[in-house]
Amino acid sequence: MINIDGGHLAQKEFALIQEISRKPTHTQRSLSQSVGLSLGTTNLLIQRLARKGLIKVTQLDWKRTQYLLTIKGAMEKTHKAYHYTVYTIRLFRQIQDNITTLLKREYQGGRRRFYLVAQDEIMEILREAVAGLSFADAEFTYCQRFDEVPAAADLVLSATLQSAPKSTGERRCVSLVDFDNIDFRIA
Repeated sequence: MINIDGGHLAQKEFALIQEISRKPTHTQRSLSQSVGLSLGTTNLLIQRLARKGLIKVTQLDWKRTQYLLTIKGAMEKTHKAYHYTVYTIRLFRQIQDNITTLLKREYQGGRRRFYLVAQDEIMEILREAVAGLSFADAEFTYCQRFDEVPAAADLVLSATLQSAPKSTGERRCVSLVDFDNIDFRIA
C-alpha cells in the first residue's frame, strides 16, 4: 500500500492518537475496543507514543489514567490528517481522469452502453464524472458488485477493491483506479 504520510505515524498509532484527542479519559480497554486492537497491542502502542513524546500519560488515581496529546502529538496528528486528505483528493482525481479518458475513447469508438462497478463515495464520483461528459445517447448502468452486471455485458469498468471475476469470452473488465499506485493513469 502506498505510504500517505511520509513515514511518520503508523496507522494504528494514528488511530490511537485520534481517539485520545477525542476522549482523554479513555481506559486502555475502551481505547482498544474503539480502535479495534488487542489490549496488549494498545498497551505497547501507548508506551511507544509516550516514548516518542506524542502523548502524556498521567495517573489520576490508583484506578484511573488520563492520556493527553502533547503539542508534538497534535502536530503529528495534523500532519497525518493533511497527507491523508491530499492522498484522498489525488485518488478522486485519478478516478475522474481515468473514467473521462476511458469513456471518451470507448464512446468515440462507437460504444453506447456502459456498466460501472463501485460503492459508496466512489460511485458518486463516477456518477459526477459521467454527468459532466454529456453523452446524450449513451446508457450507463451502475452496480455495486460484479454479480449485478448482466452476463451479456462485454465491458465492465470498475473502481472497487472487489476483485473482478475471471474474464470469460468477450467480456473485458477495466479497473479505473489502482489503490496502491496513486499515479496510475489510463493511457
